[in-house]
Amino acid sequence: MGHFDINKICEDVFCGIFKELYDFKDLRNLNDDEKNNFPGIDLADDNARVGIQVTSDKSLEKIKDSIRKIIKHNLHEKYDRIIIYILTRKQGSYSKDSISKVCEEKIAFDVGSDILDFTDLATKAASATPKALKSAVDILGAYMRGCDVGLAEQDFDPPEEPLEILAANMLELYFPQTLYIAEILPEVFDGKKVRNQRKRVGTYVRSLMRSVPSDYEVSGGRLITFHNLEDHNNPFEFLFDEGTVEPFEPSDYYSIDEDHERVFKSLLRFGLQQKLFRNRVLWKHEEGVFIFLPLDDSDNTRTENWVGQKKATRTVFERKFKRNEPEKVLSTRHFAFSLNFLTVADEWYVAITPDWFFSYGDSYRQSNFGDKLLSGLKRMEKNRSIFDQFRFLCSWLRDLDADDLFSENAATSPHITFGQILEFGGGRSLNEDLWESLVVMDEDDSDQGRFGFL
Repeated sequence: MGHFDINKICEDVFCGIFKELYDFKDLRNLNDDEKNNFPGIDLADDNARVGIQVTSDKSLEKIKDSIRKIIKHNLHEKYDRIIIYILTRKQGSYSKDSISKVCEEKIAFDVGSDILDFTDLATKAASATPKALKSAVDILGAYMRGCDVGLAEQDFDPPEEPLEILAANMLELYFPQTLYIAEILPEVFDGKKVRNQRKRVGTYVRSLMRSVPSDYEVSGGRLITFHNLEDHNNPFEFLFDEGTVEPFEPSDYYSIDEDHERVFKSLLRFGLQQKLFRNRVLWKHEEGVFIFLPLDDSDNTRTENWVGQKKATRTVFERKFKRNEPEKVLSTRHFAFSLNFLTVADEWYVAITPDWFFSYGDSYRQSNFGDKLLSGLKRMEKNRSIFDQFRFLCSWLRDLDADDLFSENAATSPHITFGQILEFGGGRSLNEDLWESLVVMDEDDSDQGRFGFL
């Protein structure tokens, strides 16, 4: 039916490209200027006496057929050079003898230079002048964008809407500037090779009916902590040889290699676990999340105040009871979050991902129905609610820093503290209503919907 739209559009595209790269200044599309489906050739420059056939058929037979039509309509008398441009990729070789027979010595057709494809244009472009090359690129850009250069939306002045501030889910992290490392006493390991050295240290401490803070790590038989081990009153003094204590700048340790960085991140996690545990936030190792606990195990709810754009309250723990059996717990819901420590431009950050956790029993074990309840809440969440959860966590963590600052052991206990959210300026204004997902609720979500948002 003659519906070869892509091929027809390509005629105009390559008319412009040949005009610029080959300097065929008067090249025109004969199918537009003279008649549709002009025989033998599609483009021509009458002054340069060049005719060009644009085709997606790379076969030898197509080449020969085009030449036959050119001779039949006496176009060889008007154009000294005929070029066949293949829209796909030309064959590796063409029979010169076969083509020469078709030319009948009427057309000087060179198989090597007159059958071209995109690789030949790329080679030509490499030696083109900057002006010609830019013009060719602009032609391609015009067809890709749907209009000429200077007329596309992106060519006009930027929108008047103010640029947005883009926030990553990352919070500045600060830790003490001195790291202490000491050799652990041989009797702690009892002369044995121990795979989990930290666990062995904990067992040894309990065997002596003693206790130590949990913000330490053990690697290579050495104790690693932010606690000042040079202080004779330090809580670890019975575990190491006093003469082996060495203070380090943290960067001198974690920058040694990936293994040392991994140990340092583990120390940060243990320090943060201790900080949060004092504030009734429990680390669930198997699930890899922190969960909020009630301030007292007998409490059915826990709420926290925080300040965003204004003062607000957020429920971070809640027990739901069965309607027909009010004394029985239907579900226990915890606000939860996971953390990841990372560096950006030599600065440390903690990446925070808000989450949910459903538990049962006094030990807050993960509920077998948690996945179904969680999926129901996730379907109702929007971008704004997740960002507000993140902002709440940042605000709450910074409030802990203020509490630590005025605590009784502030002078002797090292603290991990937090700064500001990592933000980037210059983001283009977006209307979130146009791209955030819609709320979709199934019939099975009816009970889950009662939980609402945290």
